[in-house]
Amino acid sequence: MSCPTAALFPFALAAFLAGADSARAEIYKFVDDDGQVTYTNMPRPGAKPQLVIPDLTPSAKVPPAPETKAKPSTRTPTPAYFPKVDTGTQRKRDDMRRQLLVEELRSEERNLAAAKGALSTGSRQPGADVRKLADAVRLHEKNIEMLNKELSHIR
Repeated sequence: MSCPTAALFPFALAAFLAGADSARAEIYKFVDDDGQVTYTNMPRPGAKPQLVIPDLTPSAKVPPAPETKAKPSTRTPTPAYFPKVDTGTQRKRDDMRRQLLVEELRSEERNLAAAKGALSTGSRQPGADVRKLADAVRLHEKNIEMLNKELSHIR
C-alpha cells in the first residue's frame, strides 16, 4: 500500500525549492498514529528534520578564506548556513555521547576478557581454531583502542 503524500513529496519539494522566498528552510517528516506521513516546514512534536536548505543567495556567500598554509590541527570555520547549537545543549549531547562510549568501552573490555579466556582454553584443545580466536582478541583490542580515541576527542 503506498502513501499518496509520500509519492507527492518529490514534486512538492521541487515546487518549494523553486518558489521559496526564504533563504533557508527545514523540512519536517511527521508520521501519525495511523502511519500517514506528512512533510511540512512547521515543526511538530515528534517530527524529525529531514532536509536543511542552505542560504545560497549571492549576498549570503561566505567570502573565501585568505590563502595560507593551514596546520593540520587548525579548525575549518563553520559555514554561515550551518545550524548553531547553544553551549548547554552541546554539553548535554557531549555528556550523553561520553556516557554511551564509556558503556561501550566497558562492554568491549568484558568481551576482550572473554575472548582472551577462550583463546587460552582453545590453544590447549586439539582441533580448536586458534587463528579465529586470536582474531577475536585483536578485534576487541582494536575496538577498545578506537573507543578510547573517540573518548579523547570529546570536549
